Amino acid sequence: MSFLSHKSPNPEFESLIRENRAQLHGFVLSLVPNNSDAEDLLQQVCVILWEKRDEFEIGTNFLAWARKVARYQALNHWRKERAKPPEQEFSDHLLDVIQERSEEREREFLRHRRALQVCLAKLPPRHRKVVESHYFDGDTITEIAKQNHMKANAVSQLLFRARAALIACVQTQSAGLFDDPNQTS
Repeated sequence: MSFLSHKSPNPEFESLIRENRAQLHGFVLSLVPNNSDAEDLLQQVCVILWEKRDEFEIGTNFLAWARKVARYQALNHWRKERAKPPEQEFSDHLLDVIQERSEEREREFLRHRRALQVCLAKLPPRHRKVVESHYFDGDTITEIAKQNHMKANAVSQLLFRARAALIACVQTQSAGLFDDPNQTS
């Protein structure tokens, strides 16, 4: 985005836009299925968010606020497209359903991410170190083997066991987070 620079007067707001851009893009794409239109709409939404940045209260739900702006922009887009046959237009009800489902997916993603953080902390230190090296730092199995004075096959086996443990743990943790009525998204 052209308005985002290294010497911005509002780096915290820029960070919020960057961190949420992919999810906002997915939401916009669900409202405007043509990728080209969605890209244009996303740019418009980002410009509007930037122009209205003083209205956003840091610490509140940025993505919910950004989705609301995107929804209004999508409605404007569809109003301009009235010349198209009615079956290609989205009703307000359909936009509400899409937004609800998008928010449900976001909550599910956050549950899984929290569960993964909990599960990573439960891994034995050696397993966690190999997982973090491979998935967070992008190290290859060969590089990890050299760094830890191990054979590549041993690293592969360790990753396999760690992934299996993480999958089982995340499924259990996510279900627990989902069932907890006091859990907030």
